[in-house]
Amino acid sequence: MGYKGSWNKRNRLIEDLDKFYSLYKKLHRLHKSVREAQKRGNPEVVERRIEKYREVYGEFKALVDKKAWVDPKLWKRIKAMNESGDRKVVKTYSRSSTIIPEFVGHTIAVHNGKTFVPVYITQEMVGHKLGEFAPTRTFRGHPEKSAKVAKKK
Repeated sequence: MGYKGSWNKRNRLIEDLDKFYSLYKKLHRLHKSVREAQKRGNPEVVERRIEKYREVYGEFKALVDKKAWVDPKLWKRIKAMNESGDRKVVKTYSRSSTIIPEFVGHTIAVHNGKTFVPVYITQEMVGHKLGEFAPTRTFRGHPEKSAKVAKKK
């Protein structure tokens, strides 16, 4: 069974989740070490750490470039739940993550800036972003015409 819509346009996904997750964590650790070295002020150490950061960033960028973005922590949790057969609600702040076929059948609570909105993932949602299904603004309806006329006077 094929997936409709935008997933057909962008069905390129990162192949190796473990490598993706390890590079993601390594990149964050290196970024933190560069910032700490800059606070201390030793220019030689800063330069070495920046060089290492750029090297790992290039490897990460080559792996991720022109592929659907999925938050690695979210993806890892969903993959573990698929293997164990659990169906718990997963909370996430990652509104920019693309919904992939592995997410179908799960409920993901997406943060809208105030609360977590539970979103049940169906096949039609594949290829869209999680944030599209958790609105950030509450629509209270349009004002009546009589109220507008009274306000003008």
